[in-house]
Amino acid sequence: MFRKLHSKYSCTHYIVVIIFLILALWLCYMGWSTRIATRSILMRDIPEFTTYITVGSALGLICAGRATYFRPVNKTSKHVLEMFCGGFCFGFACSLNFYDVYSYLLPGETIQYQTDYEISFPGPSLGKSGHCEAGLWFKDFHTDRWIQLCTNKTNLAKQRKSGMNNIWVTAHTTNIGTYIIDYEFIYK
Repeated sequence: MFRKLHSKYSCTHYIVVIIFLILALWLCYMGWSTRIATRSILMRDIPEFTTYITVGSALGLICAGRATYFRPVNKTSKHVLEMFCGGFCFGFACSLNFYDVYSYLLPGETIQYQTDYEISFPGPSLGKSGHCEAGLWFKDFHTDRWIQLCTNKTNLAKQRKSGMNNIWVTAHTTNIGTYIIDYEFIYK
């Protein structure tokens, strides 16, 4: 009897553990990819937003098709629309920062260059939690685009001395973008 009871609950237990493990891994990936995206700059011709919409729409259509095919008799078209919206949102969220992670993981070159910078107060947005204390703006050599990194007054006071007009940037470059590895304030 104990073995029968144990095997009945262990299957359910394993399924719940696997679902929570997948959810935890997905949340870790989303946090990791967001941190990478704050230091990445993509080329201008990367169809970032189009990709997010396409992946979201494809997953939404799959969910809507499944809801239509397996729809119980008493469910309406509202259920199909809800399934499409849920699939779209999930697909959209999963595809966010895809190109940034791709650029980070692809083999490429590590380059170093000197560039001018600007400091802005407040810095870039942190979503609902506000803004960074300060933002460091500079133009990326590889993508020819501007990036703003998050910093604060304490770090700026430690790293930057009077007369340091440029920064020395170390970056990982690929054919789709750049990931900023490090930067250091230098004299011109």
